[in-house]
Amino acid sequence: MASILRIKRSELSGNPAVLAQGELAYSALPDNGSNGGDRLYIGMGTETAGNAVNHVIIGGKRYTDMVDAATNVNTVGTIVKRDSNGDFAARNITAALIGNADTATKWLNARTLSLTGDATASLTGVDGSANVSAAITLANTGVTAGTYGSATDIPTFTVDAKGRLTAAGTVSVATTLNISGNTGTDGISLLSDTLSIVGGTGVTTAVTNNTLTISLPQAVSTTSNVTFNDVTVNGTLNSNDITAANINIDGNASITGNLTVLGTVTTVNSATVSIGDKNIELAKDATSAAMADGGGITIRGPVTPATLLYTSGTDRWQMNKDLEVAQVFGNLKGNADTTTKWATARNLSLTGDATATLAAVDGSGNVSAALTLATVNSNVGNFGDSVTVPTVTVNAKGLVTAITQTAIPTATTLVKGLASFVATQFTVTGGSVELTQLDCGTY
Repeated sequence: MASILRIKRSELSGNPAVLAQGELAYSALPDNGSNGGDRLYIGMGTETAGNAVNHVIIGGKRYTDMVDAATNVNTVGTIVKRDSNGDFAARNITAALIGNADTATKWLNARTLSLTGDATASLTGVDGSANVSAAITLANTGVTAGTYGSATDIPTFTVDAKGRLTAAGTVSVATTLNISGNTGTDGISLLSDTLSIVGGTGVTTAVTNNTLTISLPQAVSTTSNVTFNDVTVNGTLNSNDITAANINIDGNASITGNLTVLGTVTTVNSATVSIGDKNIELAKDATSAAMADGGGITIRGPVTPATLLYTSGTDRWQMNKDLEVAQVFGNLKGNADTTTKWATARNLSLTGDATATLAAVDGSGNVSAALTLATVNSNVGNFGDSVTVPTVTVNAKGLVTAITQTAIPTATTLVKGLASFVATQFTVTGGSVELTQLDCGTY
């Protein structure tokens, strides 16, 4: 069935006396210009006793009639249509024009246009009726007119941000070059003298194509191989690197300081190694267990060498051969091959959300016990029906800790609940409400 919505309406009155905020009302009273008829109203603003402070006109037959009555003739009380060119047939314009006048040929009053600043000029008698020209004169910057610079003088200038010279002068060219060496000094005239550079013992010099080259008899860069005859050092020979393919010492070598071996392998071929220290330190430079992983002692000879190695992953020593000792002192960890039960039987108890006790457990046989859930809710029974709603409290483990039931209230304008319907303008079928007619009445 279709629903019918009717707003407030009247054929006898114009503006309704009472109109709620957002409520619509239409007056079909024939409009006479002042009776408020043929208008659509809406209530807006604060309500007092159900009446909005403003009754706003938002349309109606009065305004559509005005549009329908529009003509191309400028008639009092009607809307003027545009012609086929989009123009209005207006007779007079009684307001000032703002914009461009298509037929203006000159200004009403001639004007003088002046330029000042970095340059000056004056255009007089400008009214748009003819072209006007004037000379532009650059302002003086205070620079004396003349020529600057010569063979012995360098010109100097000051330029502002606009590219103008604001000052000009000259500076004399320096003509003497002073030089000095480990012994002696001299002054060279750049205009008349020649500077000579002469090499010392074993050093040669050459000048070619504006380039001065100083040469030594052999390359002495940091990567060069330098050859000398016998080298005698009367003092101490200090070197951060002496490199040789092999160093052989025929006889005994005594080192009074510390001996540091930086290679990757150290081989000792002597039959007996005697070490005076009481402690041998391995993996000296390791800063973590991972860096010391695999360190230890390896004995060659067996098909599988015997090893005692440190493993960082378990932080333990690993031996690949059996260990035979008379006695072991300390706690043992691991599996015992022949253990069948504990030395002392124990009672194992479970507490918390459930309880149980496993008695006399020593590993010699299986043990079982009943598991009992803890009581968390003493209110047991059946809950919920057509007019009551159960309220269940559940803890984080999914256990119901409390349960009650609440009667469903009767529905009101402020309370959601059970409701019954008594109306002639809507029907209720299977819980669905169908609006037949909504009528806001007349005024």
